[in-house]
Amino acid sequence: MTYARFLGLFVVLPILILLVRYRRTLTLRGLAPMGILLGVVYAATSPWDNLAVKWGLWSFKPELIWGIKLGYLPLEEYLFFGLQTLLVGLWARERLRRVLEGPEPRVDAEEVAS
Repeated sequence: MTYARFLGLFVVLPILILLVRYRRTLTLRGLAPMGILLGVVYAATSPWDNLAVKWGLWSFKPELIWGIKLGYLPLEEYLFFGLQTLLVGLWARERLRRVLEGPEPRVDAEEVAS
């Protein structure tokens, strides 16, 4: 399986499902902190991963990537950083929203009838 196919199946598809599922609660203001998080992720992860590939700690099979590299990393690796952050961020944002809003109050049929 190519890196791009892996990303599509296991990262992009779940992101799309989350976006459709929670489309009513997503706002630009609510998603803004994810932009800051993405900046932190790229700043922290890119140098380490580039050095790890340069030093031979891991590598990428040329036949499984697009061949576009930024530094020592293929473009797909940079996409993975951002897409994985979005996937976890969307999921965590919705979980947090539900916890902060609390459960919907239940209305018993007897209370409505009175």
